[in-house]
Amino acid sequence: MRFSKEDFEDVYATAQMAHIGQQRRSGAPGFSHPSAVRNLARKYYPNDQQAQLAALLHDTLEDAPKLGTVDSTDEMRGWIRASVSSPGAAEKILSTVEMLTHAPGTRYDVYVSSLLNDELALRVKLVDMLHNLRTGPSSSQAQKYKNAIEVLEDLAGGQPAGISQTHWRDLKLALEAVVENKKAQLRLLIREIINQ
Repeated sequence: MRFSKEDFEDVYATAQMAHIGQQRRSGAPGFSHPSAVRNLARKYYPNDQQAQLAALLHDTLEDAPKLGTVDSTDEMRGWIRASVSSPGAAEKILSTVEMLTHAPGTRYDVYVSSLLNDELALRVKLVDMLHNLRTGPSSSQAQKYKNAIEVLEDLAGGQPAGISQTHWRDLKLALEAVVENKKAQLRLLIREIINQ
């Protein structure tokens, strides 16, 4: 499925609107995250324009209503539909964004595993996770990612189908680096406590 330059421009504008006023923990504008996730999707899946568009929109249903940039998730769905010129393609992108919206109360590893049978949604979720791992995740976020990746790998019998080898390697390396960094921080803290 091919998308026009206008589709990308409209989706980009919709994603920017959805994140107005949002900031990341780092202080960076909220839109910097979906933009970076889109760039990662383009890097690992250069021919998958659906993944790139869904990456731009992946947090919109979750964030825009909370931020007050739209009145409801239904209004945000309307914005997403209006951003893509082909109604069928718009519905596919919207369906993917809905799958990527983590329902409250659902364990994270269960949520990520539920994406295993949808290559498009899984690609976007895993590039989202990679970006978050590279931008200073909290200890709890790193742990939930570790658990989710282990469950996903067990269910898939290794690297999931449809995920590029380079992407999977980079994701696992980023996770390993975060886990090792957290261990090093803990060792340093223990040494400081002992030396007091």
